[in-house]
Amino acid sequence: MKNLVYALLVATLWLPSQQLRAQGKSQEKPKSEERAKPAIPVKVQVVFTEYDGDKKISIMPYSFIAIPDEKVGGYYSASLRTGVRIPIEIESKDQKSTYIDVGSNIDCGIRTEEEGRFHLYMIFERSALYPTSPMGNDKVEVSRPNGQPLIRQFKSSENLILKDGQTVESTLSTDPLNGHVIKLSVTINVQK
Repeated sequence: MKNLVYALLVATLWLPSQQLRAQGKSQEKPKSEERAKPAIPVKVQVVFTEYDGDKKISIMPYSFIAIPDEKVGGYYSASLRTGVRIPIEIESKDQKSTYIDVGSNIDCGIRTEEEGRFHLYMIFERSALYPTSPMGNDKVEVSRPNGQPLIRQFKSSENLILKDGQTVESTLSTDPLNGHVIKLSVTINVQK
């Protein structure tokens, strides 16, 4: 009877250790699969263009390098901030000023997809001062409360699938005050 109890005890301890050892071996990856893919830099060019009818008023190009992230969900691997801080007077007894940022902000991430395509996800924000007096063909003169500048904003969140060298006009918008058409185009180029 003692021998039977010892045999059962040894079997109950030995079986789980064998199962754990088998699981550990099946989870091990061959060394060739463990190596990470080399990072391939991708040049991203974003062009913000403003039109008054057929007349091109301004072109603002932005260019940067992003490294594709293979993780699910990804992250923004490139950020660009460019602009100026504008002083704005605050109505108070002390007549103090505060500053607001005017310019462009871009956050961009990229991930490789099948068949040489790339999934680009980007947030683009641009703010600018309205001119103080009507320019050229501007249709509307904008009143300014207390002489403070008016700030116009453009915000876009993009999810695009692109191939190397492809350009896509991703967004088209109209300024509600002056009717100007705003176009946002994106181009990617794999760097070799």
